[in-house]
Amino acid sequence: MLEEGRAIAWIGPLRGFQMKYEVAVIWEWQNPKAVPLVHVLDPPIEPRPGTDFIDLPHLNYDHHTPEDSALCLFDPDAGEWDSTMLIADRIVPWASEWLHFYEIWHLDGVWRGSNAPGPISVGEILRQRHEAPDGTRA
Repeated sequence: MLEEGRAIAWIGPLRGFQMKYEVAVIWEWQNPKAVPLVHVLDPPIEPRPGTDFIDLPHLNYDHHTPEDSALCLFDPDAGEWDSTMLIADRIVPWASEWLHFYEIWHLDGVWRGSNAPGPISVGEILRQRHEAPDGTRA
């Protein structure tokens, strides 16, 4: 929960490859550990048919309300974002790029964007935990 007056937000349009989206960028700028979060408001992001939100690539997955998950735009441990950077120069273009890859992923199930080290989705993490080293289910 954000404290009143502790965050700045921008709500506006971004284009993906084919569609226009309304997004919210929220940043608790007074918190030195906080990073800007981007939420897609309209149309809402959705999993591919036959999958669930845990299978959506590159989300900061919200276990309580998956549809409110923020986009995973960068690896915070790799120093790709710091508070001296401008949201308009980094976060907004990264969010637009994420939406491009999301639309293509929806067509064929292949995420063509760059990946941080490790699994691409929460679903992939869960599947790896249940798989034995020889590839059989544990």
